[in-house]
Amino acid sequence: MKHLIKQTFVLTASNVITRVLGMLFFIILARALSVSDYGLFRYLITISFMYGILFTGIPTALTKFIGEDKSNKKRIAQYLSNTVILMIAAFFILCIPILIFNANKFYLILFLFAVLVDTLYLGFIRGIINIKKLAGFKLFENIIQIVILSISYIIFRQVNFTFAVVFFSFSAFLSMIIFELISPQLKFVLKFSKEKIKQLTRYAIPVMLGSIGWTVMFGINEIFIKYFYNTEQVGYYSVGVTLAQAFTFLPMAIATIIMPKAAGIKDKLKIIRPLGLAVIGTLLVSAIGLVLLIILKKPILLLIFGEKYLPALVVILPLSLGQISIAIHQIYAALWQGLNRPSIPTINISIAALLNVIGSYFLTKSYGIVGTSISNAITSFIALISIVILFYSKWKTLSK
Repeated sequence: MKHLIKQTFVLTASNVITRVLGMLFFIILARALSVSDYGLFRYLITISFMYGILFTGIPTALTKFIGEDKSNKKRIAQYLSNTVILMIAAFFILCIPILIFNANKFYLILFLFAVLVDTLYLGFIRGIINIKKLAGFKLFENIIQIVILSISYIIFRQVNFTFAVVFFSFSAFLSMIIFELISPQLKFVLKFSKEKIKQLTRYAIPVMLGSIGWTVMFGINEIFIKYFYNTEQVGYYSVGVTLAQAFTFLPMAIATIIMPKAAGIKDKLKIIRPLGLAVIGTLLVSAIGLVLLIILKKPILLLIFGEKYLPALVVILPLSLGQISIAIHQIYAALWQGLNRPSIPTINISIAALLNVIGSYFLTKSYGIVGTSISNAITSFIALISIVILFYSKWKTLSK
C-alpha cells in the first residue's frame, strides 16, 4: 500500500510537470501561429489519433501481459518483439488510405508515427512499471518540444507550420532513444510467435474498440466544429481543452499505476480500498481547482494565451466539468483492463461516444463551440456514473 502511494506520488508530480510543460508548448505554439494554423495543427493531431485507433489496443495488451510476470525477461522480449511486428504492420496499412485520401498526407503520417512511438513505449514501460521512465519519458519529450519551439520563436518571432509538425512528431522517438541509451531495457528476439500474436490481438481488439469510443468521444467535437465553422473556432475550442486538461494530472497518474497493479495482484479485492482513496482525493483536488478556475478564468486566459483567444472563455467551465468526469472514469477503465475485462470500459465509452456524436452534431450546429462543450460535459458524466455503478455492483465477483 505504501509502495503504491509512493509510486502514485512520484508519477503524479511528474504528470503535473509534464502536463504543465505540454500546456506550455501549446501556449507558445498558439502564440507563434495564427489562430487558424493553430486550429489546423490541433485538428490534424485529432485526425492522426483517429487513424491510429487500429493499433492503440496493442500497447495496452503488451502492458497487461508483461505486468503478469515482470521477472521473466525472455517472456517480456517475446511479447515486445511481436508487439512491434503488429504495430509496424498496422502503421503501413494506415499509410495507404492517408496517401490516397488526405490533402495533408505528409503531416498526418508524421503525427501517426509520433502516436505509434508514444503508445508503444508507454505500453512497455507501464508493463515493467519502470517509475523513472514513466515519470521521465513524456517529461523529456515535452522539454525537447519546448526548447526547440522556444528557440525558434525567440530568434524568428514566428514558427513555420511544417517545422512545428516535424520536430513535434520526432520528439517522442528522441526521448525514447535517450532513455534507452542511459538504461537499456528494450530487448528483442527475432522470433515470430503465432501464439503471442493471437494473445496480443485477442486482448487488443476490445481495447481497440474502446479506443474507437475514446477517440470518437473527443475527436468528433473538433471535426464537427471544423465542418460547421472553421479552424479558427477549432483553435478557440482547443485552447479551452488545454486549460481543462489540468484536471487530469492526478487521475492519469493513478490510472497508469493501477492497470498493471491490478493485473499482478492475486487477491483482486485488495484494490478496493486504494481505489476509493484515489477517487476521493481526485474529487477534492478537482473541486478546489474548479473553484479557482471559475473565479480566475479570464485573467488566466489573458495571461497564458493572450487577448486573441478570449472567445474561448465560454467553453472553459463545461470542458473542465467534462474533463473531471472522464479523468475519474479512466481510473475505473484502467482497473477493468487490469482485471482482464477490457470489454466493460469499451462498451461503456462506446455508448457515451455515440451519445456525444448525436449531441455534439446538433448542439455544435446550433450553438457553436458552447454547444460542443456542453455535449462533451454531459456525455462524460454519463460515462462516469455508469462505469461506477457497474463496478460497485460487480466488485464482489472480482476475485472469481
